[in-house]
Amino acid sequence: MSIFRTDSTEELKGFTKRSEQLGIMERKVPAGAEIFFDKLMSTPFKIFGKVTKDSALKDIREILTEELSDEIKRDMFYESWLSDMAMICETFCDMEDSDCIGFWLGSNRGCRRYHIDNVPQRMLVTYAGKGTEWLPDEAADREAFASGEPNEKIVKDRSAIQFLNQWDVAVFRGGPNGLLHRTPDAALKGPSILMRLDTPSFWDYFLKHQEQNGHMAL
Repeated sequence: MSIFRTDSTEELKGFTKRSEQLGIMERKVPAGAEIFFDKLMSTPFKIFGKVTKDSALKDIREILTEELSDEIKRDMFYESWLSDMAMICETFCDMEDSDCIGFWLGSNRGCRRYHIDNVPQRMLVTYAGKGTEWLPDEAADREAFASGEPNEKIVKDRSAIQFLNQWDVAVFRGGPNGLLHRTPDAALKGPSILMRLDTPSFWDYFLKHQEQNGHMAL
């Protein structure tokens, strides 16, 4: 198992130059988060857009303003949450050496089967609900995965299954050597709040695909 853990934003930025499959910046859930996100999860939503490093807070506020209720936006925790997402977006811009990244935020997640990401790296933060489920290499049957077998055949040791904690910032390395991960059952059956950040090249492809097909698939 190849995991890099830190509590430092600056150390997480160095993950791109490291060899581990997964980088995790561990954080504590701030006071007031649970009540705020319980209210936020009462209405399903899915929001996406492009966030620029130099105007991350402004961009996120504009992306969310038409989608979220005035009650949510008046909550004292709202601005703190926006600032947190902006800080993480800025961090991922630094990691990607890019002035912008793709931003996705939603309450419904649907990655039921274990998978690896077809991107160099992807950043995930679960703000509420069950965090992303991931499987250490030693507990995974890669041949079963490659053959299209169901999760039950992919998992060799259920006791080894891991979950990200709420508010932890995770960077999954993509490609054939990436860690297998999925949406946990609890988040498939109920609401959660997940932020996903992607590379500019993936985001441009995603937007082009959406325009051609009139919908998006995540």
